[in-house]
Amino acid sequence: MEYVLVSILGVSLVGVARMLLRLDRRLRCYRQACDLLGEHGGFQRAEALFQEAARGLYGTHRTAALAGVGLCRMQRGGYAEAAAVLEPLMAQRLPRSMRLDEVVLPGHLALCLAMLGETSRARHWLGVAHERFGGRVTFLVLPEVAILCREGHLGAALKMMEDCWPLLMADGRVCSRLRLFRAFAQWKVDPERNTDFIFMTLLSLAPLPEWEMAFCREHWPVLADFMRMGNELVARQEEQRARRQAEWEARYAQRDRERAASNREPLNPNGDDGSSG
Repeated sequence: MEYVLVSILGVSLVGVARMLLRLDRRLRCYRQACDLLGEHGGFQRAEALFQEAARGLYGTHRTAALAGVGLCRMQRGGYAEAAAVLEPLMAQRLPRSMRLDEVVLPGHLALCLAMLGETSRARHWLGVAHERFGGRVTFLVLPEVAILCREGHLGAALKMMEDCWPLLMADGRVCSRLRLFRAFAQWKVDPERNTDFIFMTLLSLAPLPEWEMAFCREHWPVLADFMRMGNELVARQEEQRARRQAEWEARYAQRDRERAASNREPLNPNGDDGSSG
C-alpha cells in the first residue's frame, strides 16, 4: 500500500513539474514577445510568441498575452483582426502590474474601430478608457483624433492636436499615425496654406507600408488617396535623385575621357615613332 501511495505521489509530482516547466516556457515566450515590441519590425515575431504564450497561460496572464496579440495586429495594420481579439478582453482583468494597460486597451480598440469606420463603437470604448483613468490623457489623443477625422470633423481634430501638441511632445506620444492625421486634416481644411508642411510630413513618413495602404483603400479610401500622394512624392524625389546621379556620372565620365585624350602623346606626322635610325 505504501509503495502504491509513493508511486501515485511520484506520478503527481512529475505531472506538476511538467506543468510548471510548460508554464515557465510560456512565461518566457511572453517576456520575449514584450522585448520584441520595442524593436523595429519585431511585431510579426512578437505576435507568434504571444500566441504561443496564450496557449499555455491562464487567467490574467492569458489575457495579457492575448492583448499582446491584438497590439501586434494593430501595429501591423490588421485593425479588424486586432479589434476581434481586443473586444472580448474588455470585460477581463489584466495582472495587477498592468493596471495602466487596462486604460490603454480600450483606447487601442477605439483606434481600430475608428479605422474601420465604426465610430459609435469607437466612441463607446474611448469613453470607457477615459472613465477608467478619470480624465484626459495624452495616449488617448490618437484614437480621439482618428474618430474625429473619420467623422469628418477635421477642424476639431486639428484644434485638439494643436492644443495637445506640447504635451504630446513632452510625453513622447507624437507617433507616425498622429503626424499622418495632422497632415491629412490640414490637407482637407486648408491645403494651399499648409502645402509645405503637408509635403514635408508626407516625405518624412513615406513610403507608407503597402499593408496599411491596402487596408485604407478598402476601409478609408480618402485617407488612402492622401497616403498615395506621399508615396508618389517619394517616388518622384527618388526619380529626380537618380536622374541627377546619372547626369553627374555622365559628366565625370566625359571629363575623364577628355583628360585621357589630352594626356595622350600626339602622333608623329612622318608616320614613325620619332626614334633616330
